[in-house]
Amino acid sequence: MKQKIILSLLLFAGACFSGIKAQQVKQVTIVDDLQTLVQGEGVIQISSDPKITELIGLVSPEMSVNETDYVKTNGFRIQVYMSNNPKTASKEIADKGSLIKDVFPDLAIYKEYSAPNWKLLIGDFITKEEADVFKQKMLKSIPKLGKEMYIIPDKVNISTRNN
Repeated sequence: MKQKIILSLLLFAGACFSGIKAQQVKQVTIVDDLQTLVQGEGVIQISSDPKITELIGLVSPEMSVNETDYVKTNGFRIQVYMSNNPKTASKEIADKGSLIKDVFPDLAIYKEYSAPNWKLLIGDFITKEEADVFKQKMLKSIPKLGKEMYIIPDKVNISTRNN
C-alpha cells in the first residue's frame, strides 16, 4: 500500500514538473530574430556554437547594470588633482572642479577619497586613447592643470541611453 502511495506521489510530481516545463517560453534572442523569415526581406543564416548563442543577452561579469541609465565597467578617468592634506584638499577640489565645469559643463566629475588621498577624477572613457584625446583637449583649454593630469584605470559609468 505504501508503495502505491509513493508511486502515485512521484507520478503526480512528475506531471506537475512537466507541466511547468511546458509552460516556459523560449526566450527569443537576436540570433533567432535575425534568422526569422520575413516576407520581402533577405535571408540571414548565422552559424555559431550554441554556447555562444546562449551567452547573448547576458551581462558580462565585469559589467554591472545600474537601475538608472548607465552600465559600470572597466575604463579610464583623468586624475586632475590629488592631495593627502585634508585641510586644503576639499577647497582645491571644489575650485578645480568648478573651473573644469565652466569649460566642460557636461563632463562627469568625481571627488574620491582613498585613505590618505583625496582625488579629483574626470570623465568616463572606455579606452585609454579616448582619455588621452580628451586630456590633450583639456591641456589646450586649461593649461594650468596640465602638470597634475594623469590617465588612470578605474570603474567608469557608460550611458545606456541613445544619444
